[in-house]
Amino acid sequence: MKQELHHTLLGCGFRYTPAKQMPKGILLDTKSRRKGYYVKEYSTKGGVFVIALVLWNDPHIQLPFAYILQQPEQYKGRLLPHINFGFYLCYVAQMEADWNSNDLKSTYQDVDEQIQLTLDNSVASVESGTSNDVELEGEFSAYWQSEEELYLLAKPSRKAQLKAHLVEAELSSGSIRREYVAACSEQSEELVKWLNQRKFDESSLQEVSITTHCISVKPNRLAGVNWPPSCLREVLSWLKLVDCSAHARTVTLLMAKRTKRHILLFDVEGQDELAVYLELNLDVIGKRYFGRNAARKRNINNEAALLGGKFVSANFKRLGVTRADRDTLLSRNQPRPDVGNLSHKCIALIGCGTIGGYLAELLLRSGAGCGENDFHLYDDDSFKPHNFARHSLTAHNFGLAKSIALANSLKEAVHIAQSIKGIDRQFPIQADVLSKYDIVIDATGRPPVSKRLAAVARTLSADIRPVLIHAFNDGNGRASKVLVDDGRCCYGCMMADPAVYRNNIDLRFEGIDLAKEKHISCGSTYTSYDAAVSHITAALAQEAVLNTLEYTLPWNYSEHMLDGSRSKKPRTLKHFSGCNICDE
Repeated sequence: MKQELHHTLLGCGFRYTPAKQMPKGILLDTKSRRKGYYVKEYSTKGGVFVIALVLWNDPHIQLPFAYILQQPEQYKGRLLPHINFGFYLCYVAQMEADWNSNDLKSTYQDVDEQIQLTLDNSVASVESGTSNDVELEGEFSAYWQSEEELYLLAKPSRKAQLKAHLVEAELSSGSIRREYVAACSEQSEELVKWLNQRKFDESSLQEVSITTHCISVKPNRLAGVNWPPSCLREVLSWLKLVDCSAHARTVTLLMAKRTKRHILLFDVEGQDELAVYLELNLDVIGKRYFGRNAARKRNINNEAALLGGKFVSANFKRLGVTRADRDTLLSRNQPRPDVGNLSHKCIALIGCGTIGGYLAELLLRSGAGCGENDFHLYDDDSFKPHNFARHSLTAHNFGLAKSIALANSLKEAVHIAQSIKGIDRQFPIQADVLSKYDIVIDATGRPPVSKRLAAVARTLSADIRPVLIHAFNDGNGRASKVLVDDGRCCYGCMMADPAVYRNNIDLRFEGIDLAKEKHISCGSTYTSYDAAVSHITAALAQEAVLNTLEYTLPWNYSEHMLDGSRSKKPRTLKHFSGCNICDE
């Protein structure tokens, strides 16, 4: 294998160079006697790039690291797409890429071609200097080389009054973990939860907050600028080059009042946010420059020159920006973001057992209880050791009410969980209670509850009637089933269809003695089956809940068979004439 790869790379124009013969001062191992690298010169319109390939232990499944040993002088210190830290060439998105891992020759010939193509595109991007550079699409912040991290708990905007705090925590190893956190003033509760969940000390909030400025940047170019900036003067120079309006606003904000600590949050159009933390030396700037009379004409260039002075910025850090607002946290669980999430829905989950436990966690990650509207969990049972194998709760919760323990677990999961409540009693199936919710989920697996919910819901007018979702395991764990009752087909309609059910039993299970498989004692009934069925039922129920956000329901019944038999496709069941619930 090594010989085959060696000859392939030599055939592509690489030369094998022992580690000890590599240039000094590079960030590769140059001392090992057993190591070596494959080096090649790539010619582009901008000059010659010298690349060293670093091979991994298994070259079949790991593509080589491309290290830039040398690049044209005119590009040093400038932002080139796909080149980071001045030496790392990102020529492929390896985690998303696919290649024939059993054909080394073709794979490494493709690597050689891809490196050439990447360098050509990078140079062309610098020369064109456009603002909508496809080579930097969504990747501009990757070249920022941040020193510390800033987390945003709110969406950044010019109207948002953000305040930031520097928080610290001592790890078990004795080292200190630090981060900046920015939030709006009305998010004080979320901010405290963020600190507690991430094991930071709340006393950090007693310190004076850091003034945070949101500045929109619409750059006329991205590639080719000197990058990344290492001081305030270089930040201002970059802004003046790419967006004069953002440059003027930055200077104006910094000179507006006598404040020492600032965070500049740059919202670069079409890119992720960038941030800078800085401390101004107020004595150097002088009192006469702060709070200037608006009627007096100001000279932005003079003020920028002053701010860029050698002794004005006492501390400067590039901050990586990570958004942790509600929309960002929930974004990857929304197939179609335009339909929104569950944070604006009032939801009741009845039953916090095996299905409800898994489903509650899925609904949280879809936004349930993460806004002003309630997510209520109902169950009058407690969590016991024998429940552990088929539940999301842990041994810490033994003996506690399932609903309350589950609600606490959800609230501890993320800082935006603010409207979740566990109620340790049975759900009162009354019209006035049902009308308070947009969605009511029946995860009890008890037919009497399902039938009563369907009947009482029909005493309400359509405009205040909640959508009922019945999620249950059927056939003693052989099937996962979900029914969505939006008024067109109820639980009784489903069970009344003689082509599918007889005596409330699915015809596919008629030949099985289901009662024999159940373990029944006074006050307790359970059936032994794989927890996978409850996971699947919960997943189907989550899909059903999310479907209620759509303009039309794609289906109102879905199932999955786990006994090897064929599952029916998701479908739309209709009202069954003669249903003893709908037609009463």
